[in-house]
Amino acid sequence: MKKLSYLLLMVLTAMSFTACDDDQAMPNGYVSQTQEASQTIVLKGATGPQQGYNTLIPDPFRHPIYISVQEDGTPQLAGAYFDFYMTACSRLDQMTEVPDYTADGWTDNADIVPGKCYWAKYYDNNVFRFMKLRVDYLEGNNVGIEYYVTDYTQERPNGNVNANDGSDNPGADGLAIPHLNAANFFAAHYVDYDGKHIMNLAMEWNAAMRHSSWVAFSFDATTSQDNVKRNDAWAWDALIPAENGSVAEADHKNDGYDKGHLCASEDRVYCTEANKQTFFYSNISPQIGSFNQKFWAKLEALVQKWGRSTQTGTYDNLYVAKGGTLNKLLTNFTGAVKANDGQYPTADAEGKTKHGLAVPAYYYMALLAEKDGKYHAIAFLVPHSEELPSSPSSAELQSYTCSIDYLEEQTGIDFFCNLTDNEENAVEATFSFDDWQW
Repeated sequence: MKKLSYLLLMVLTAMSFTACDDDQAMPNGYVSQTQEASQTIVLKGATGPQQGYNTLIPDPFRHPIYISVQEDGTPQLAGAYFDFYMTACSRLDQMTEVPDYTADGWTDNADIVPGKCYWAKYYDNNVFRFMKLRVDYLEGNNVGIEYYVTDYTQERPNGNVNANDGSDNPGADGLAIPHLNAANFFAAHYVDYDGKHIMNLAMEWNAAMRHSSWVAFSFDATTSQDNVKRNDAWAWDALIPAENGSVAEADHKNDGYDKGHLCASEDRVYCTEANKQTFFYSNISPQIGSFNQKFWAKLEALVQKWGRSTQTGTYDNLYVAKGGTLNKLLTNFTGAVKANDGQYPTADAEGKTKHGLAVPAYYYMALLAEKDGKYHAIAFLVPHSEELPSSPSSAELQSYTCSIDYLEEQTGIDFFCNLTDNEENAVEATFSFDDWQW
């Protein structure tokens, strides 16, 4: 799993997150075939997601290849779990030797050139798998693709190809931190408490959206303590330069939304300075009042219970990444219930409040529990809605669970990238209710 660029996140806004529909798979003959038993598809999205989008997930792969449109309009083959290698071949049956996974020429994305053939390398749990691709044509929004999945594999070392570089971004190598997006601004906030220098919380600020892509933190025997009260110290985040799209109190006034914490105030009550940092506007998102105060608050309380079980040794650490889907916003929305400010919550056609703040269509949590060096994970993806249960049962909370892999596909964010690759793949592929105390 590798970093997706911000541009990929925007393309993923309209992504269906499933294999292409039957009506999108063109019959053989429409795309010419150059190898026996190859298959064909028309990938959509070459001119942008507004014209339609689909993906390619052939067996045994579990993650998609799709079209990414670069800022200059260049369409590229892309996929968070793939690398690409452009060849000199013009036919798939000419591609007889798979390049070694360490060879020069593998790239995250590949320019789409009609007539060109490519190897696609897939990051499976313990091996690399390989597929041949040929671009038959590029016409408007459509890219005609011939593809063939080989049975050839190469052993995948248990390295960490997608880990953050902590020397370039101190604190980014913590287990709670997703893979950094170079288009955004990383800010890690520390406190000194109980003789320790603690990374209290970190976020990746998306200047274009004036909203954090995610906020990450962890619970352990120290940070899970409940020692102080909420302090309401609203302020801009001094670590993020104002030219990166600062937010002030006025931007949250009279808009029909709560100032919803991403890292909740109650998540950081082990010391006063830790709690104050949760009131930075970089940690705040416009949330519908009933969502923020009821369903989401109940889910946050459950996660806090899990985090505070580090006091009794249930877990050694609980790593958390939370946020709203900036690749999918709540558009053309008018709520039915007035907020505490007397206004109805609204979002325009671009998914923005009256003050230009992004309104996510979903909120998520990615959780990784550690005990004695062993890990398990679970994720939540919850629609930002007035219609959720006000006092959800455990079963109702469980209805919004998913694997980390699925959450990554929905958000375009690579969570828990600082685990070794094999550990990461194992814990992100599935989850079990039995691993958690509901």
